[in-house]
Amino acid sequence: MEESLRKLALWNSRTFRAIMTHDELESIMATLGFVSLPVSSSPSPSNASGCAWKEYAYCAAESCRNRSPTGTIPRPRLPYPRIDGLHTCTYRAFIDAVAFFLGRSDISDLFHVRGMPLHRVHDRPFDKKFRRLEEEDGIYVYREGTLDQATFMLYNSNNNNNNNNNNGNIIITSRTSNPTISNLVPLKDITV
Repeated sequence: MEESLRKLALWNSRTFRAIMTHDELESIMATLGFVSLPVSSSPSPSNASGCAWKEYAYCAAESCRNRSPTGTIPRPRLPYPRIDGLHTCTYRAFIDAVAFFLGRSDISDLFHVRGMPLHRVHDRPFDKKFRRLEEEDGIYVYREGTLDQATFMLYNSNNNNNNNNNNGNIIITSRTSNPTISNLVPLKDITV
């Protein structure tokens, strides 16, 4: 059973390489105008899981063209130190936040999410707590504690409201005039 389990990872679309840690992500984010902030491990309403998170700040945030209708600014952040094996909603929130600051609706030329096999040595799924993304016969797992409740509620509240287009792509929507924020790789195209 362990051999058939898969995880999701954030990939650099330009180099077609998986990004496994913040050390690999920081240089890419710097070229986009983001700086990394210190790791946050203190429990807060947005970090109820208690796991450490690393956040990125956009250098030109005041001049951002794409304003949120609710007045809240999204925060590009991911669990620390590893950024592979996360829940789909965590990746969606990160990609949407980056797209928000860049003023782009599609950043698939920069990042995409794709499946990959669990690594016996690095992941050791039976030593860490992994949970299935889907309860019924799902082969994709994510690390427990890497999904905060606010993110899960935000992305699952629209789950049945047109989040899939006719091609089967998962589309992330926003409550703005431009509903499409970013695309993830179609599940049928995930290679393992």
